[in-house]
Amino acid sequence: MNAHLIFFFLSSLLQDGLTESVFTGPEGGSITVSCSFFFPGRTRRFCRKSCGDGDVLIETEDVSAQRGRYSIEYEKASDLLSNSFVHVTIKQLRKSDSGKYTCGLKRTLHPEGNERIEIIVTDASPSSTPNWPVEPSPTSLPAATATAPTSSSPETSEQSSAPTSSSPETSEQSSAPQVPQVQMTTGEKIVAHLLNVSFIFILIITLSVTVMAFCRIRTSKHTG
Repeated sequence: MNAHLIFFFLSSLLQDGLTESVFTGPEGGSITVSCSFFFPGRTRRFCRKSCGDGDVLIETEDVSAQRGRYSIEYEKASDLLSNSFVHVTIKQLRKSDSGKYTCGLKRTLHPEGNERIEIIVTDASPSSTPNWPVEPSPTSLPAATATAPTSSSPETSEQSSAPTSSSPETSEQSSAPQVPQVQMTTGEKIVAHLLNVSFIFILIITLSVTVMAFCRIRTSKHTG
């Protein structure tokens, strides 16, 4: 049992960084490559060719990061027997992106892990061009519009005859007698108001004189 574990450990250590995978993607599209490592690492990087000076395209200690057209994401192993993965995405592929690359993991207690890959950028697929629906030519439009007035002529004739049906109503309304409305001016309103006040005042005086005369007649009868 121990011999199997030691063999698995040594084979994984030897395979870590020695495998080389090939990935293809269309020009103008995007591609995602995945590199597997048996041992986890602290710093993840993606390099053009080898990870020498000036060849590092993106490098981070975070779980994910982005730099220009390149983005990187780290997937840590769930247990001791599983691999860790570094996923790198390249957007807007160009023909010049074809070539050798290296995924790297810097470690503290173990040697640095590197996995070499190759990316091949192919020509853009013609099937990616959308097929737009063919619109009718402008010459066919006048023929369709020319037939429109003939189909709607019965409707227009019925609409034109509609006002004639309402003509008896208008004649009856015009023949109805109109009562003239008398409007009073401001001066006439004031005079009418004064007349009403004077009438009320005279009525009060008349009632007062009548009551006083009645009281005097009654008083003279008692004294006599």
